[in-house]
Amino acid sequence: MDEGGTMLLRPSIVTAAGHRMPPRVDHRSSAASGGRATARRSLVLALVTLAGVLLPAPAARAATGQWITTCNYSHSLRDDPIVSPGRAGASHMHDFIGAAAADADATVRGLQAGGTTCVMRGDTSAYWVPALYEGGERVLPTATSKHALFYYRHAGVQASTVLRTIPDGLKIIVGTSNATSISGNDGLRTGRIFWKCGPGSGTHLSSPPSQCSSGVMVISFMFPSCWDGKNLDSPDHKSHMAYPSGGRCPASHPVAIPRLVAYVRYPIGSGPIGTISLASGEHYTAHMDFWNGWRPAALEWLVNNCLNAARDCGVNPSVPA
Repeated sequence: MDEGGTMLLRPSIVTAAGHRMPPRVDHRSSAASGGRATARRSLVLALVTLAGVLLPAPAARAATGQWITTCNYSHSLRDDPIVSPGRAGASHMHDFIGAAAADADATVRGLQAGGTTCVMRGDTSAYWVPALYEGGERVLPTATSKHALFYYRHAGVQASTVLRTIPDGLKIIVGTSNATSISGNDGLRTGRIFWKCGPGSGTHLSSPPSQCSSGVMVISFMFPSCWDGKNLDSPDHKSHMAYPSGGRCPASHPVAIPRLVAYVRYPIGSGPIGTISLASGEHYTAHMDFWNGWRPAALEWLVNNCLNAARDCGVNPSVPA
């Protein structure tokens, strides 16, 4: 499944296994025997048909629960509330999405009390990426009416796994801001960060595309979804989190939480794309920060009623007050 994609489910076929019974000798008239055989066949056919109605295919259950929240660009600052908290102007330029109160001095409670550019008012989280430039000219993440999409999914772990809600105030960075090559960026190297044309599905690239006929360029980030159960942050802003493997979280990070996949859209024009760079350096320094500022009751409702219930709740679902 990709940005704006749809997951198609294949129905299962249910068969009934029978046992052959030895023939029974019947000395009654062939007409009576034939009539009873016809009745028996009709009864069997009716029972099989009824079984098909009463026994729905197991695959009808959604393969994964998810919801999507859409948010718009909010503001730009030379702040990084995760890497340089309390130090205004100490970072390269970042473009913030979501929480309007995100800055170097922000607190979780401040994020939750402030406004948001997300359609879902309960999403007061802060999301930010380094400023992007084409040929040295600034390009803001403002393409289409939905500047950024955030998919929250039950993914990477067995379907029976009950996810915990994302801890209040959890901080995560994906990507490598000081990378000197594509291979030096763990996100690009593993395909958890990729560039493409959008909106909708498109070829995943480790470098920016050379041209997008749609006029929209997208960068995507997949965040880790296994938590160590203790720390809301770590010195490198990564070690307290891990990615699942083989359908489960590692023993060092045993707590499975929702998988977050972000798609950030840029208006790039339909002609050849100039050299793409970031405020952090070359395009291969791509990274994204997430600071969970969801209002806890809203987030917990979504995790339980969408992800753990294996329901696709769609785009910007309503949450009970």
